[in-house]
Amino acid sequence: MHRMGVYPNGFTFSSVLNACARIPVIKEGKQIHTRILESGLDGNKVVQTSLLDMYAKCGVAEDARKVFDRMSDRDVVSWTAMLSGYAKVGMMSDARRLFDVMVERNVVSWTTMVAGYASLGDVREARELFDQMPERNSITWTAMIAGYGKCGDVRRAEEVFGEIGVSDLSCWAAMIACYSQNGWSREAIEMYKGMRKKNVKVSEVALVGVISACTQIGDTDTSELITDDVEIDECDRSLVVSNALIHMHAKCGNIDRALREFNRMPDRDVISYSALITALADHGRADEALELFSRMQKDGIKPNQVTFVGVLNACSHAGLVDEGCMYFEMMTKTCAVIPLTEHYACMVDLLGRAGRLNEAYRLIVENVRKADAGAWGALLGGCRVYGNVELGEIAAKHLFEIEPENTGNYTLLANIYASMDRWDDAERVRKIASEKGFRKSPGCSWI
Repeated sequence: MHRMGVYPNGFTFSSVLNACARIPVIKEGKQIHTRILESGLDGNKVVQTSLLDMYAKCGVAEDARKVFDRMSDRDVVSWTAMLSGYAKVGMMSDARRLFDVMVERNVVSWTTMVAGYASLGDVREARELFDQMPERNSITWTAMIAGYGKCGDVRRAEEVFGEIGVSDLSCWAAMIACYSQNGWSREAIEMYKGMRKKNVKVSEVALVGVISACTQIGDTDTSELITDDVEIDECDRSLVVSNALIHMHAKCGNIDRALREFNRMPDRDVISYSALITALADHGRADEALELFSRMQKDGIKPNQVTFVGVLNACSHAGLVDEGCMYFEMMTKTCAVIPLTEHYACMVDLLGRAGRLNEAYRLIVENVRKADAGAWGALLGGCRVYGNVELGEIAAKHLFEIEPENTGNYTLLANIYASMDRWDDAERVRKIASEKGFRKSPGCSWI
């Protein structure tokens, strides 16, 4: 339009700015602002409001305020847009000062403030305004439920949900998310089933929340129910939902179902690949995990830290020591991914399983700040297999300091002594554990 010499009017500028706000894209928005100044339409009220809204939704509160201050005719829409701009970037003190001097407020203004405080976990301020509101909408109720959920106050969230006369989709979804993120998995699942009985349409937020709940406790029955709901198209199969389904099926032990979900996805991201690579590695399907990693690279998806945990874990379980070392070097040098404690633990486990205990120990010593119980535990486990008392004692000493209540470490050291016929030392270690009254820690993965 501009290249053809057709000059936009206020309506055109407003429409383009609204598009920039929805995406949001600040670079293009600022370019449009420049065109507006050149056109002389910067004093147009509709254009000013759209500019303000664009900057606010792009999270540039300072520029939004400049537009707001230049407006000669402000209405409740422009005031609320400015409130939203402050709330989006967490500047609730500035938002409150503006809110307190507003001549006219509507339900959107009130809700913006409540939601802003709630998103920061400041439920006291949120509740104070919530109680003062002359009227509320579903967004307000949802914001309070989410706020209490963020603070871990599930009971208060339940109270708010119970106060709603006619709860809608967003309130149900917020309550399911609240339960799920606080580990109340059974309650999240029951609420999901309640939604279905009441024929409340399931949203993406609700679906991801209940999928997370199933994942936490490995509820295979509900996982099948959810999958059936998605299959019959009751719910949108977004990228977020598909990724959550992959993770759920893997955690519930149905790796083939996770594979089918992955293969039917039209688009995949790093989360999709990482979830399935990790799942395949955890289920002992190392070759498939590494093959998928190669496919990921061919598709141009850049791996992240989670991806490499899965890749290194696959190499460890399959005994692919040289390949694991190659991938670790690729991670740091080619992909510029900073190793975490989990990666070092994987490498120590990989080397330890292959009997390369001195290399494993050297890796820990050279990166001691990244060495946690996982790395030292992997080294101790390797020493148990290969009967290396010297390194086993060093690893055990560190573990006794890091996690003194884990009796499994004492047991491993005692077993190392016993394997070398050092029965007195074995008995001494067992006696120490017994005298301290430790209870045996439950088995768990070290990553």
